[in-house]
Parts: sequence; C-alpha cells; structure tokens
Amino acid sequence: MKWTAVPSALLACLLVGVTGLDAQQITQMTLEEAIELARQNNPLFQQTLTDLAPAQWNVRAANANLFLPDASLFFGASWQDAGQEQFGGFTSAQPEVLISNYSFSLSYALNGNTLFAPGQRRAERTAVERRIDDAELQLRNSVTSFYIEVLRLEARADQAERELRRSEEHLRLAEAREEVGAGTRLETMQADVARGQAEVALLQARNTARVAKLRLIQALGVQMPAEQIELVSEFEIFEPILEMESWVAEAMAAHPTLIAARADREAANSSIKVAKASYFPTLSLRAGWSGFTREERNPAFAIENAVSSARLQAEGTVALCNTFAELYDASTGSIPPEFSSCSSFAFDEPQDSIDIDNRIRRRNDVFPFDFSNSPVSVSASFSLPIFSGFDRQVQVESAIARRNDMDYQVRGLELQIRADVTEAVHNMETAYQTVLLQEENTATAREEMRLAQERYQLGAGTFLELLDSQTLTAQAEVDQIDAVFSFYQSLTQLEAAVGRPLDLRRGE
Repeated sequence: MKWTAVPSALLACLLVGVTGLDAQQITQMTLEEAIELARQNNPLFQQTLTDLAPAQWNVRAANANLFLPDASLFFGASWQDAGQEQFGGFTSAQPEVLISNYSFSLSYALNGNTLFAPGQRRAERTAVERRIDDAELQLRNSVTSFYIEVLRLEARADQAERELRRSEEHLRLAEAREEVGAGTRLETMQADVARGQAEVALLQARNTARVAKLRLIQALGVQMPAEQIELVSEFEIFEPILEMESWVAEAMAAHPTLIAARADREAANSSIKVAKASYFPTLSLRAGWSGFTREERNPAFAIENAVSSARLQAEGTVALCNTFAELYDASTGSIPPEFSSCSSFAFDEPQDSIDIDNRIRRRNDVFPFDFSNSPVSVSASFSLPIFSGFDRQVQVESAIARRNDMDYQVRGLELQIRADVTEAVHNMETAYQTVLLQEENTATAREEMRLAQERYQLGAGTFLELLDSQTLTAQAEVDQIDAVFSFYQSLTQLEAAVGRPLDLRRGE
C-alpha cells in the first residue's frame, strides 16, 4: 500500500508524547509510525517474540546433550556433636567432629532421543520464527485497518459538521423568508428540527471517531489521550492493476501464515522420529571422583588413645624382645645384637607423647578442603528396552496423529488463502468501481440540492423539497466516504491475503 504523508515527528518524539508533559501537545502519526510503535509495544506481538529465546536454547540444549557429557560437582559440610552412639548392644563415645565431602561426575547417554532431538528442536525453532513473521503480518494488517477506520470515521464527523452548517444556513433562509412573509412558521420549525438532528449526528459521529481512535491506541500498546494523536497519512484513489493468478501462486508459496503452518507440520513430523526412537537401545558412560575430610574439634581423646596404644605396643615389644633374648641366651649362650638392647624399644614418655600429639593434630587439621580422595570410578552400561506395555506405541501414534492434523490444517489454509486472494481481488475491483459511481452520485446530489435551494429562495419550491435534497446529499456524501475508505480496506485485505504490501499502480 502506497500513500503520501505530511511531515511528522520522529518516533522518539512520539514516545515522548506518550508519557507527555504537555497535555495539549498534538502528536502527528503516520501509518508507518503507528505500525512501528505497535511492533515495539503491542502486548500480543511481544508475547509472540518471547517464544523465540526458549526455542533457541532448546536447540543449544539438544546439541549439548548429543555432543557433551553431563557434569556435576557436589560439596557438602556437616557437624556432629559429641555424645554416645549405640551399635547393637554396644555403646561408644563419639567426639565432636566436622565432616566435608565432595564428588565430581561425568555422565553421557546416547540413545534415539539424543540422536533425533537436535533436528526436532531446530524444526521447532523454525516454526517459532515463522509464527513471528505471521504475527508481524497480522499486526501490520490490524493496525492498518484500525488506522483507516479512524480516518473514515473522522471523515464522517467532518461531513456531519458540514451537514450542520448546511442546516444552520437553511434555518437562516427559512427565518428570512418567514420575516418577509414568503415562508411559514412551519417551515422554520422544520429547519430548526433538521438543525437539531444535525447537531445530534455530529455529536455521535465525533464520539464514534474518538472510540475508534482509542481502539487504535490499544492496538499500538501505548497509553495516551486520543486527543493527542493526529493521523496524517493521506491515501489516494487509483485504478488498481490486478494480477490474480500471480498473487495466488505467490501466496501459496510464501504467505507467512501458510509458511508458519508448514513449519509447524515439519516440527510435528520430526516429533515422530523422536517418538520412534524410544525403541532404540541406550549406551551410558559414567566417571566419578570423590573425597572426604573428618576433623575432630578436640583431638585430646584421640591423642590419649594413641598414646595409650603406643605405650602398650612398646611394652609388648620390650617384653617380646626380652623373651627372644632369653631364648637365644639359653640355647646358644649368646644374644644377637638386635635383642641385646631391648630397652631401646621402650616408650619414651615425654618425647613419644609429643610426637604422637603433633602427628595426630597435623593429620586432624583437614577440614574443609584437605580431602582424602577415593579411587576414580568408571562405568559403562548398555540397555535395550524389550517391552514396557504399549506406551511407546501410543506416543508414536499420537505424534503421527498430530502430523496428520497439521497436514489437514495446511491443506485447509491453502484452500482458504486461494479463496481469500480471489475474493480480495474481486472486492478490490468492486470497491474501485463503487468509488467512481459514488463520486458521480455525490456530484449529482449536490447539484440537485443547489437547484432545490435556488427554487426555495425564489419561492418556486417547498422547504420539504429542500430537506429531501439535503438528506439525499448527506447520504450520498456519507456513501462516498464509505466507498473511498472501503477501497483502502479492500487494499488492506488484499495485502493480508497475498501476505505482503502491494503497489497496485504497477501491479506489484
């Protein structure tokens, strides 16, 4: 659709006008500015745009599941108070301890779902992108239709204002004729009633235009008073060059709504492969690392036990050494050097106690990151599903049914688009011819009203004839306005049916 527009404020100025500091500021808005503003603010369109980011991340996630293993890292810490623990029929004292542990694992699973999921996610992302294109087309057509409707109703309000001025002029003429005795009081009253009806019609026309502008503002997704917006795009009537067959072929190949439906169909078709993949085997690989720490808050109990154990062990070693020394002395009469100084194995009370204390405290100081690592573990498994009821086949059949539903939907859209383009072309032809006829009718009605007014001024006609001609002229003007804007709406409907803006002057 082509039009000429008077100069208007930039879109940034328009947005400033939305929040507006001056309640009397008038913002001029062209059709393209209205469409761009709707693209940025219309809630339904923005809601469609939000679907794209999850679809893109679904593609990345599917590719990651196919080519990268899952990795997880765990770290935990705990505290246990001192107390008595029961082990069967035994009771033991437990010290206050701090415990920490970690684990790191890598896992990878390869099955039919991971193989076919990337293709399905890419198809779903494409479907979302095509739905966004379709939503943008619908938004453009909707805003254009609202814009044209506001212009039509404002034009009808202007016509109602002209009609009021005519009624006032006719009232003055009737009053003048009554004053000179050429007219009657009845004619003056009839003129006054006609003027009052014209005032009511103007009031209603202005309100209807104001309400339509509010609906346009709603479609734009902004908040601002209707009085602050002035629509300035001007449309021209021209003889359209219509190419039905080429437009039908173009719409069947590239209409955004049809392309979006076909993309949904491809996404549904890819889901069949994923559903059938549930029959495939699964290969699983896993590797894991782990470690832990255990630190007693007060190691005195452990040190005391270690010293006692070391003392007892040293006493046993000395006793055993003395026993061997006595045996060698009794049997051979000599004692080997290693058994000649058994006192060297005796427990050195101060020094050995200090060494044990230092060693235990050093080994105990491990919380939270001085881990004792466990051996690395690696595992692999292979599983083949044999029978799990008929759940898998139910999923396959459901996916096939969805794909078939999309086939029928695409077929229905193809038939609808073909019919819509054909209907829109015929409506466009009719709308253009209607405009030409209504222009002639309006010109004839105005001439008739001029003649009726002259006859009434000369006393050759009655006031009823003048009122009838005025009514016919008003209806002809309204019909002409409706015909002109029906031409614009027909062009909008044709563009919606073809799926892109058209320049019918060149047949493009």
